[in-house]
Amino acid sequence: MTRNYTELVKTYASLEGRTIASIVEEALRQWMKSRGDYEEVYLWIKLEQQYEENLKTLTEEINKSAGKYRSGYALACDSRLVGVFRSYDEALSKSKDACRDHGLIVKLPYKEEVEEIELGFPW
Repeated sequence: MTRNYTELVKTYASLEGRTIASIVEEALRQWMKSRGDYEEVYLWIKLEQQYEENLKTLTEEINKSAGKYRSGYALACDSRLVGVFRSYDEALSKSKDACRDHGLIVKLPYKEEVEEIELGFPW
């Protein structure tokens, strides 16, 4: 006999005066609790979001510049282009003063190349 879990969930939700979404959210909370400490995952999510924001800012600024930034190392952080520097070390040094969180340093001229990087996570 095949069970129709969708109908069961709808029925329980109705009997309890709840929405299906609230039951799914409850199930997800329980599932996350069973995973233990997930602060590291939040840090990776934040890092990824900052990377995406800084890359978007950087590409927009480079595209608006009409070839102004031809060489060097561009530093973007906090969703703004901090500047273009002659060396990577110079950009890195500036990032320590100018960035609240993580900065993005890109060698110019910037070319979008998709490359998969293995971070070595156990999952």
